[in-house]
Amino acid sequence: MINNDVMVEIMVKKSFTTKEKVMRVLIVLLAILAILIVNVFPLFFGIGYLFLFTGVLSFGIGFGCYMFVTGLKKEFEYSVVNDSFTIDVIRNSSRRSELFSGSVREFEMVAKKDDARHPYSEFDKSDALHGICVSGTAPEKEWYIATRMGESKVLLVIEPDERMLKAFYRFNPRNTMYRPGQKISGKD
Repeated sequence: MINNDVMVEIMVKKSFTTKEKVMRVLIVLLAILAILIVNVFPLFFGIGYLFLFTGVLSFGIGFGCYMFVTGLKKEFEYSVVNDSFTIDVIRNSSRRSELFSGSVREFEMVAKKDDARHPYSEFDKSDALHGICVSGTAPEKEWYIATRMGESKVLLVIEPDERMLKAFYRFNPRNTMYRPGQKISGKD
C-alpha cells in the first residue's frame, strides 16, 4: 500500500518594520523615564520610606516593557496536512495562536500577489478579513489566497515554497495559479 499523505510546514520570521523599531526604542525610553520618575519623585518630598513600593512599581514597569517589546517578535507557521491548511502566529517564540484553518479544496484563488492575470485587487474588498503573514523582506515571493472562513471572506498573503504550492495544486488545481516546474520567485 502506498502512502499518499501530504505534509508540508514552513516557518516565516517577520522582520521589524521601521515603525516597529521606532516603537520599541520609544517604549524602552518611556519605561526608563517612568522608572526614574517613580524613584526620584518621593525623594523630592522627603518620603524615602516608599522605596519598597517604588522598587516593586519599577519592576512592574520594566517587566511590562519587556513583555511588550518581546511581544512584537512574530513568526508565522504555515502547514498543509493533506488538504487542510493552517496558519499559526508564534509571538516571542513561545505563545502560539491559530490565525486561519481551512481546506485547500475550498480556496477560490491561489496566485502571486503581483500576477496581472489574476489581480490581488479583484479579491481585496473592504468586507474581507485580511491576514498578512509574510516576512516583509521579499515582496516578489508573496502569494495570496482568497477563500472563506464561515460566512466571512478571507484574503491571506503568504510566502510559500515550491513544496507548499505543489500541495495546493494537488488538492485544488483549477484555482491554483502555480504549475509544477514553474519559477516561483521573481516576476512571471
